[in-house]
Amino acid sequence: MLTLALAACGKPAEAPPPWKVIDAPTLRALMASDKDLLVINTMSEIECLDHRIPGSQCMACEEIEKDITLLPPDKNRVMVFYCESAGCYRSCRAAGAAVKAGYTQVHVLDRGMPAWKQAGYAMETVERIPRGSIPSVRASALKQMMAERKDLLLVDLRSEQSYREGHIEGAVNKPLYRLSRDYAAIPLDRTLVLLDDRGFRTFLAGSYLEMKGYQVIRLFGGMQAWQEMTAAK
Repeated sequence: MLTLALAACGKPAEAPPPWKVIDAPTLRALMASDKDLLVINTMSEIECLDHRIPGSQCMACEEIEKDITLLPPDKNRVMVFYCESAGCYRSCRAAGAAVKAGYTQVHVLDRGMPAWKQAGYAMETVERIPRGSIPSVRASALKQMMAERKDLLLVDLRSEQSYREGHIEGAVNKPLYRLSRDYAAIPLDRTLVLLDDRGFRTFLAGSYLEMKGYQVIRLFGGMQAWQEMTAAK
């Protein structure tokens, strides 16, 4: 279990993390026995409200890292962080920020939301996003489209830091954790090309923007695919 949790955080399995790793049955038991338990979904608000463990609070990892006061003032409050997939690192980053700030009862759900589902436990939907038919384009095709079409607007959904570390020329940064608040600043008369790290999060984001009236395309494989294409040249 420990190795899996560390792998999910992208850290070598050399030392135990400074938080506790719990499985889905343990979390369910805690939810039944501790009325003050705080379960935190560390994905974007769009993702969290669409599907989450019942009773979860939506607090994006990036927001917790920027403003630790989003967490409760009681440093002994029992908290469990989780995220979207077994390989997601956001719950571990948020837990790390909490531990660094002095919180003493910090837990991470091993293998995240998939483990909860696999255990047969119910999910909760607050604001369901209708799934659209969002076309995708490979990196090589996108490069050609960028040369031929002036209506395209590349929207980089990655974090501000990831964007600063490298992005496609001309792309605007609209981090997914802020998209529900910032989407209105995106012009409606452009065809949006969404990209993230590896292409996993653009479908739901694209469905959300399509619901808001935008025309959307997804970059298949995300920024990773783009970087692999440029490195192969």
